[in-house]
Order: sequence, then structure tokens, then C-alpha cells
Amino acid sequence: MRLLAATLLLALTACAQDPAPNQGEPAGPTSEAAADLTPAQQAYKEANDRMHAGMASVDADPDVAFMQGMLAHHKGAVEMSEVALEHADDPEARALATAIIAAQAKEITQMEAWLAKRGKPSSSTGANTAGATDPHAGH
Repeated sequence: MRLLAATLLLALTACAQDPAPNQGEPAGPTSEAAADLTPAQQAYKEANDRMHAGMASVDADPDVAFMQGMLAHHKGAVEMSEVALEHADDPEARALATAIIAAQAKEITQMEAWLAKRGKPSSSTGANTAGATDPHAGH
């Protein structure tokens, strides 16, 4: 049950469009606000920004749009999990991050194969292709 709750919390965090401000500072991309972020916060923010950029362009074909959007989302989850492994101390958080990387990597491979079979890029812009064969590539 705790694992499910932690998974849901991570998923909700990954999908949050407006992250909470840091210590009263705006969460926007200003250099002053970024200077106040810890290395872990900065890494999570960058991963979140890349994930949402990859999900922003939606293909006209709903099947392709689903695969491309979920691919960006899964790559974001892998990247956030890698940040957790670099910065997190809690054994349960680290174990969950490791499990997410393994599970998402399999699904990333499946979605990329589905898109490739149809001659479609990993994203509708073709820009979100880091990790095409290795979900850790580009990090």
C-alpha cells in the first residue's frame, strides 16, 4: 500500500503543471529564482520542463499522440528517478526510483517500437528522442 501511495505521489508530482514556489520565490525560469534552488530541485525542475516540452505538441492521430505523449512522460519519470537516485536518502524512495526506471524502460522500448513500425518519430516534433534505445541517454 505504501508503494502504491508513493507511486501515485511521484506520478502526481511529475504531472504538476505549476510547481510550488521555493521559499516564497516564483517558480519561473528567472535566474534569481533558479539560484535559490538546491541541486536536486534544479535537476527535478529541468526534468519536469523537458517532459512537459515533449508532451506539448500533439499529433493529429490519437494513437500516435498517445504513444508520443506517454513516451515523453515515461522518459520524464525515468529522468526524475535518476535524480532521486543521485540525491535521495530514503531507502524506500530509492527502491521505488529503481523500480520505476526498470518498468518505464520496458514501456519506453515498446512505445518506440510501435512508433517506429509506423514510421512515426518519438514525438510529433521529433525533438524528444533522447533515450531512443537507452532510457538513460542524454542525462
